[in-house]
Amino acid sequence: MRLTHDRVDVVLGIDVGTQSSKCVVLDVSGDLRGKGQVGYGYQTPRPHWIEQNPEEWWNAVVGAVREALRQANLPASRVRGIGLTGQMHGLVLLGQDLAPLRPAIIWMDRRSANLCPIVMNRVPHDVMLRTAGNRLSPGFAGASLAWLHEVEPQVLDQARAAVQPKDFVALRLTGEIGSEPSDASATWLYDITRREWSPTLAEACGVPPDILPPIAESADVIGTLRSEAAFALGLPEGIPVVAGAGDQAALLLGVGVVEGGRGSITLGTGGQLTVVTNRPWIDPEMRLNTFCHAIPDHWYTMGAILNGGIALRWWRSAVSDSLSYNDLIAGAADVPAGSEGLIFLPYLEGERTPHMDPQATGAFTGLTTRHTQAHLTRAVLEGVAFAFRDCLHILQAAGPVPDHFLIGGGGSQSELWRRILADVLGVSLQTIEGAEHTAIGAAMLAGLGTHVFYDLPQAVATSVRYGPTLMPDPDAHATYSDVFAQYQALYPALRAARQ
Repeated sequence: MRLTHDRVDVVLGIDVGTQSSKCVVLDVSGDLRGKGQVGYGYQTPRPHWIEQNPEEWWNAVVGAVREALRQANLPASRVRGIGLTGQMHGLVLLGQDLAPLRPAIIWMDRRSANLCPIVMNRVPHDVMLRTAGNRLSPGFAGASLAWLHEVEPQVLDQARAAVQPKDFVALRLTGEIGSEPSDASATWLYDITRREWSPTLAEACGVPPDILPPIAESADVIGTLRSEAAFALGLPEGIPVVAGAGDQAALLLGVGVVEGGRGSITLGTGGQLTVVTNRPWIDPEMRLNTFCHAIPDHWYTMGAILNGGIALRWWRSAVSDSLSYNDLIAGAADVPAGSEGLIFLPYLEGERTPHMDPQATGAFTGLTTRHTQAHLTRAVLEGVAFAFRDCLHILQAAGPVPDHFLIGGGGSQSELWRRILADVLGVSLQTIEGAEHTAIGAAMLAGLGTHVFYDLPQAVATSVRYGPTLMPDPDAHATYSDVFAQYQALYPALRAARQ
């Protein structure tokens, strides 16, 4: 039963994303009462540089919170807590007055690409494996700080703190500097096993250890809403604010993937295939990413692909921008599994797992006159699914992987694409009802930290609603296994051709 609007307690979840900031209002029954969203862009002052103005994040948060509260139509006094999430890996460098010293360098930035292998070579491989658990990639905060150490040392010398995007918003809300393990572990400056900053990694990146923020657990209250922020947001001051989590960890919470051995698939612009673990799983070749979960003593390991929905978006643009995705995909349902010998390699923007190759390129192979637009469309959907299967194979080598995954993201709204994924991977896929799961995960953390929810199982049971499950077809899976062997041979051949 929906509670009377003027008596219900609610929590806010704020998501500082790459393209917009969002806010959701979640009540004690797990119902979404309101949501707001305000967009912004990014700047590319030089090739491969991608930056954002942190003040634009804050202004967008103000607008998103006010819109979410307007939709919720609740007295502001019913807000019991605020949780945060946001884009991972980015760097906000704060001066002595806690104002940004320069624009934020975000996860998409590639200026440090040539520096990353140099930095990694400063750390013995075995030390890097057991400490960072990941290779250093461009756009990680550690890589951006290493670049600043080399190119803008005068700016780095002025720094009082280096924080993540959501942590900058937490600072504006509370006046407190801090972070938490899920975001910290994605900087390449954090010991993911001991869950503390690593002096060895900081030294390799040229980072003064004293600018790294204090760490609290994700559901810990790190401060309360100060008067200036309260006035801007239209809220009473003194509301508790919890540390929050990076967007992937918050998403896992928002879809209920909180126990060791559970897995999720996100099919958005790119894609992630993730398994939660009770200890760090670290791939010796570092083709996977392993980060701290928002839950104490839990981690998650994921294979990440760069080309998910972006591949379908590219293909639709090549065919006709006026064609809807539903119309584009509809004809592909009549094409048999395997697209009658047509294979698409989806590496339009390079690839992460398993190749970690920003120069990788895509291709259609096996094309003949019998192939139609519908065949090419299905091949695109299947090619992305094969990229996920690459991730699954490497995860299976790291430890036990479930045969059931929760699935979300924009691409998962296509029933055909979900069917192809289930058949290619040979796993069952279950959808999650609703939307804004990342912001909901942040709100769940606020509810836990302020005792609106009394424990994690209750928060999940209250806030997560599961949809139908799709089982794999054994015959289609067998067909796709044969095609997958051909798919795996394409990348080495194309790489050899470009060298």
